[in-house]
Amino acid sequence: MSGSDARPPCKRCKNEDAPYRLRTDPTCRDCYIQYVALKLTKRLSKLHSETRVTRQLTTRRYLAGLSFGPSSSVLVELLDTTGRRHSQRKGSSPFNPLVVHVDTDLSAGENSPAMKLVGEYRRRFPHVEVECVPLTEVLNVTSIDWSLLPLPAEESSGMGPAERLQKLFDALPTVTSRSDVLRQFIRHILLHTAIKRSCSALLLGHSTTALAALTLSEVANGRGFAVPWQVNDGQCTISTYSSQAGSDSQPAQKPSRFTFPIYYPLREIFRNELIQYIDLVPSLQDLIPANQMTISGNSSVVSHKDLSIDEVMARYFDSVEDSYSGIVANVVRTTGKLERASGNEFCGSCGMTVDELGDSRWAGEIGDDLEEGEGSRLTGNLCYGCKRSIYG
Repeated sequence: MSGSDARPPCKRCKNEDAPYRLRTDPTCRDCYIQYVALKLTKRLSKLHSETRVTRQLTTRRYLAGLSFGPSSSVLVELLDTTGRRHSQRKGSSPFNPLVVHVDTDLSAGENSPAMKLVGEYRRRFPHVEVECVPLTEVLNVTSIDWSLLPLPAEESSGMGPAERLQKLFDALPTVTSRSDVLRQFIRHILLHTAIKRSCSALLLGHSTTALAALTLSEVANGRGFAVPWQVNDGQCTISTYSSQAGSDSQPAQKPSRFTFPIYYPLREIFRNELIQYIDLVPSLQDLIPANQMTISGNSSVVSHKDLSIDEVMARYFDSVEDSYSGIVANVVRTTGKLERASGNEFCGSCGMTVDELGDSRWAGEIGDDLEEGEGSRLTGNLCYGCKRSIYG
């Protein structure tokens, strides 16, 4: 082989077989895998140090969300590897992660495609528990003030849970509204399950790329004030309401509040790096659905009207992360420096802190009148973004 054809050795271990690129550096297969695993290990160590309440060895039980996408699938594989390592190490605190997928198909039965795929995840990753929860479980959560949402009452409608939820989504004004509320419901279900199953933290598998997209989509959706709470690691305030999803909409009493930790262990890894990692790990190959491997593969778009703001941002950052990775990372780093402004009021739908002055000021500047319209009696308990998503 001529000198011009020779590839440079691995930047980390000097192995001559280094066909991969990691942050512009030539990298061998083993170092690439170790790099991704080390990023997760560091984030889990930080989580453990910030949430531990005793020096004694206690079970570390975290709940991780699974969407079947590349990022969350890599998170499951890394948690499985960590669980296996802890089980083989004497004197180590037990590591018992729970993985939950929320099945958003309201028409699916017990033998849904999601249930079958969850079974495959269980087979490949035996050191984690993997469960599938239907979207209708959201009707049992108490972190939503159901009196604020156009959900048909169980007694008066005679509908089943799935039909009632479908009616709620049908009543939302736009594609962006439906995507926004669905993402909120999934987050509420994961938090509800984590608390019910005595987990000490919720882990979400967002990559750097996904967090950058989430940052701008939340700003575009009218929740810029709450971005530090949505994107950064740490304790989040959870409100619980007395209003029930099965009863006629009555205003909820003053909610009780507590905090619960939410962390993003893959926040320092780009999406394209996770895609490459999947190609290197046998247990992840041929597992993730093809339409999940590419952002544009999720749907065939005829018009931009068919895209939600979340999808627009996801496609944008997916297209620029190769050429402008520094800019993508800076969006997340800058968000991490923003102060989590505390407040006395929290949105009854998304649960985020409400910017009381900002909501009124923004609505006035863009010509909206929050005292008019179908949801006028409810808007005082919703943030600006949820007012627009739910009532248009």
